[in-house]
Order: sequence, then structure tokens, then C-alpha cells
Amino acid sequence: MQELMRLIAEAEVLAGGKHKCAVLGHNWRFSGGRNCGCEFEDGSKGQCSIPVYQCDGCGDYDYGDNDEAKEKSAHCAALES
Repeated sequence: MQELMRLIAEAEVLAGGKHKCAVLGHNWRFSGGRNCGCEFEDGSKGQCSIPVYQCDGCGDYDYGDNDEAKEKSAHCAALES
């Protein structure tokens, strides 16, 4: 059954869904941050930091691909406007 759940989670990710660990219900813990990566029309880069989480189940990282990071990046872009 565990193998079936892993395959379903991987299929959901391939279909554009959430990270497989989120699908499997693993817990995430804050691991640090990285630059938001925003780039503006004038060529300047965003200066904010977005959170990075690590999965307690398998040790994988989301590298800032999470809802909180999307909100911060949207805010960064709004400041540039």
C-alpha cells in the first residue's frame, strides 16, 4: 500500500500538483531561506528572502516552492510597480 501511495504522489506531481511529500502528508520544518529571485524590468534583483522547508519524512527540500514564498514574491513584484 505504501508503494501505491508513493506512485500516486509522483503521478500527482507530474500532473502539476503539489510536492509528493505534501501529497503523502509528510511534515515540513523550516530549514532556512533563499533570495526571492525576482528580477525587475530595469534588470535589478529582488532583495527579499523566501522560506525553504525540509521534509521530515524523506529529507527532501522544497527550495522555496511553497505558498508563503509565492506570497512574498508577489509582494516584492508589487513594490517594484
